[in-house]
Amino acid sequence: MRIKSIEKISDESPGEMGKLIGLDRIPEVTTIRKKIACLSQNEQPDKWLFCLSKDWMVNTPYLAGVLYIDGHNNVFYGKLNKLPRRYISRLRLAMRGTTDYWVNDKLGQPFFSVSKHVSGSMIETIKQDIIPRLEKDVPNQPTDEMLEQDKLLHRFMIVYDRECYSEDFMIDSWKKRIACCTYNKYVKDKWSEEEFTEYEMENEFGEKEKTQLAERIVLIEGKESEKLPKPITVHTIGNINTEGVAKEKIKTTNKRTQKKQKMWVREVRRLTDNGHQTSIITTNYKLSLELIGMYMFARWCQENYFKYMIKNFGLDSLISFCRTKISDTTMLVNPAWRKLDKLIRSINSKLQRLEAKFGALTYQGTDSMNEKQLRKYNDKKANLQQDISIYRNQLIEHKEERSKINRKITFAELPEEDKFEGVHNDRKQFIDTLKMTAYRSELSMASLIRKHTSKPKEARSLIAQFFKSDVDMIADNKKRKLYISIHHQPTNRDDIALKALCKALNETETEYPGTDMRIVYNVLTK
Repeated sequence: MRIKSIEKISDESPGEMGKLIGLDRIPEVTTIRKKIACLSQNEQPDKWLFCLSKDWMVNTPYLAGVLYIDGHNNVFYGKLNKLPRRYISRLRLAMRGTTDYWVNDKLGQPFFSVSKHVSGSMIETIKQDIIPRLEKDVPNQPTDEMLEQDKLLHRFMIVYDRECYSEDFMIDSWKKRIACCTYNKYVKDKWSEEEFTEYEMENEFGEKEKTQLAERIVLIEGKESEKLPKPITVHTIGNINTEGVAKEKIKTTNKRTQKKQKMWVREVRRLTDNGHQTSIITTNYKLSLELIGMYMFARWCQENYFKYMIKNFGLDSLISFCRTKISDTTMLVNPAWRKLDKLIRSINSKLQRLEAKFGALTYQGTDSMNEKQLRKYNDKKANLQQDISIYRNQLIEHKEERSKINRKITFAELPEEDKFEGVHNDRKQFIDTLKMTAYRSELSMASLIRKHTSKPKEARSLIAQFFKSDVDMIADNKKRKLYISIHHQPTNRDDIALKALCKALNETETEYPGTDMRIVYNVLTK
């Protein structure tokens, strides 16, 4: 009903709201908060969401094979708790808050979320918290024998944006036979337009779209991060110039790391009407070219989910003021290191602008003997050179200072003035689970009436309109039925969709919770 906070319930009619839940009147806000606190004890919300997400995946195995992962920042406006700052893209500001990592399907339906008080790497969260859970919950995964027989077969596929682009992560995921799909972060060249072929793809609304796609097999390799047991000697031959004579020189170095394994992956590109090429990298070797493009470009369903939930369900609203203690062993970025890093970035940005200005400065005098203009030009060059020298020295000094400070420290090592507490608690998890269920219910009902509307994209708006409609509730004790007659909608076409929804709901033969009375929906007769 789009009541975004518990306090707003007091603005509604207590008697009519009470009838919806089988009471004489709706409980007070204080009573509801106590009930939420009671239901949120002993990690019950986490257990409930764990069971729900598993059931949702089992009931929709055709959607659970491709999972979309993205982070959403919840802004914290309180002044008493100094949470770490993070960049809020929708506000274009660095603000205090927490980060929730959501797992959705192709239609945008959520399966579960993981909340983090300390802003870390999204890749670390996927590795430590999300993938182990998906390995247990995703249905219809191939057996070890099937994976051994077919070297290109995968368990399931995860889709994410450029934030998580990492060759190392793709290689590590494929070791577990988990396919990845993301946008290519480093696109330097353009493919010939002759390579692209037109394909026809269908979206979730049944609309067909034509797009230009092309594919290549490319090689990726990890960074030099694996330490060798013993250093190895590497000889490099290079040419040097000595007094105009070219000579060969052998350079000897001791190598202590080696590159991770290389892997061949698929690169798919889409050509737009304006000539732009969007590059996709994936380790899914089984899907067809058009399905790879369809699944990747459907990633916007998750962005639409965040926008819809913020607008309609108050996804970012604070549920309670309760705080949680953070473990002393939790690793986080050292504030002193972050402060120096920010200063280095600022100096480096100023230095680049000065160097660009110095390089673009040329003598514009028409008379080669104009000493006044030449002196002015030389003075300007000298001043710029002096400023550049100062910034370079500052940059070297601050980098040396930063190298002496640990980038990450434990929470116990954090200075007392910088310590904070977590704001995400079991109560928020409980309410978020309710919101997930409401969203999935709305989407299911919207799919039931979509074919009965002239504009399928407006089906969800119609569902929201139905929820706000007045109804007559009549209990028939003899027939053990609860009749819910919904008042007419503004237009006849809306009534047609409402009748189709009532018919579909009546076929479920749902009983009112706590009773043996079957609910019967209908549109109020004139």
